Amino acid sequence: MKRFIFAFVLSALSASAFATGKISSPVLKSGDTVAFVGDSITHGGHAVEHIMLYYITRYPDMRAKFLNLGIGGDSAGGLLRRMDSEILKSRPSVSFLMIGMNDCNRNLYAADSKLSSADREKRIAETDKRYAENLEKVVDALSKNSRTLVLFTPSIYDQTAKIKAPANVGVNGALKRYGEIGAKIAASRKNVIVADIWSALQDINEALQKSDPSATIIGSDRVHPSSAGGFAMAQKYLSDARESPVVSKVSVIAGENPQAALLENCDISELKSRDGGVSFKLLEFSLPVVLSKNADPAEARTDFQENFNREILKVKGLAKGSYEVRIDGACVGTYSASELGAGVNLSGNDKTPQYAQAEKVAKICSEIRGKYAAQRNLYFVEHFLLKGKISDFSDVQKCAAAAREILESGKAYGYGKFALEFYLKNKPREKQMLEEVFALQNDAYAAAETKTHFYEIIPLK
Repeated sequence: MKRFIFAFVLSALSASAFATGKISSPVLKSGDTVAFVGDSITHGGHAVEHIMLYYITRYPDMRAKFLNLGIGGDSAGGLLRRMDSEILKSRPSVSFLMIGMNDCNRNLYAADSKLSSADREKRIAETDKRYAENLEKVVDALSKNSRTLVLFTPSIYDQTAKIKAPANVGVNGALKRYGEIGAKIAASRKNVIVADIWSALQDINEALQKSDPSATIIGSDRVHPSSAGGFAMAQKYLSDARESPVVSKVSVIAGENPQAALLENCDISELKSRDGGVSFKLLEFSLPVVLSKNADPAEARTDFQENFNREILKVKGLAKGSYEVRIDGACVGTYSASELGAGVNLSGNDKTPQYAQAEKVAKICSEIRGKYAAQRNLYFVEHFLLKGKISDFSDVQKCAAAAREILESGKAYGYGKFALEFYLKNKPREKQMLEEVFALQNDAYAAAETKTHFYEIIPLK
């Protein structure tokens, strides 16, 4: 009688949904406002894009709002000047901070500097001291006004690549010191997570340059990380924050009465024996992260698929031979019984419907990055070029007049000239630009909504 009851219960479990709890983030919560604070590296948004993509695909039900509050050319002192008027005004639940590239005064390390060694060392010491003082105030403000502060150590300055831009040897060492300063400040605060970005990028860069001295994870200006660099920064954060590596994990045992042995971040139903294999319906609670080709140099050296993109399908108990894996009737791959028994990672399989869905989310996140980077040009103009000239930046006509006056003076050049011209054209639609960004974030979440898929693992004859 007991055997009959056990067999009946097992059969019922095999044929119905196996509910499992969803994974949760150790950092973000649903409804959070997430602010990325920094200079042009944040403004450009490559790391922001990859972090946002991870969270939207990994936790599609956890609606967070992502803000890019980076301004090109900013420093720790500059952050203090806009702390109340912009940064804290956004009421961040979680703040990401990376600052330091402009604080170290890269000109002090120029090979053609006219400074004596003594004067140079004195100025470097003064600069380091000022950075430490300002950074502590910034960290203090953000940690007190956010549930969690994620402190990125500064990214590297690539002074070793064999490229045209001046090497300014010593800048990278200064940024390493700045990272150590930040880690020391963070140590006394319980709600601060430190992500050692400097070390991660330095390790990748050294590996790249062993085979190609002109290669760099940073851009040709030695300052701004490429898309691959932003991706590496994001993965280092995920590691240091101990975010989940799992997209989903389903492990079933084939046979006359197939069983679900292990489920993680997914639900399974209608598990049946099928033509010497198995079939079932699977609802995953996450999507895989689809990486752009621009991230390949970093991905090859960080093994993202294994570390943070594990969409595992494991089928044990199959007879020897090869098996076709079908999802929603389409073949997505052929694997041996031993491969399926060990588990295959489908996250990088571009034939799966989950991959196609995640690819759409990635494209939207890339569009968000571009639109946000453009919108932040308006803040650059107001923070650096119109500060002191205009007291009310909501007065579009006065802002435009002040910007036009600077342009007509002929004193603006390079990026400043571009930013002013952009400002005159786009300041009237500032609110609309921001609304477009947030609409795209909603689109990304809608595109990331997971769906139930029908799986078949069928032997090849």
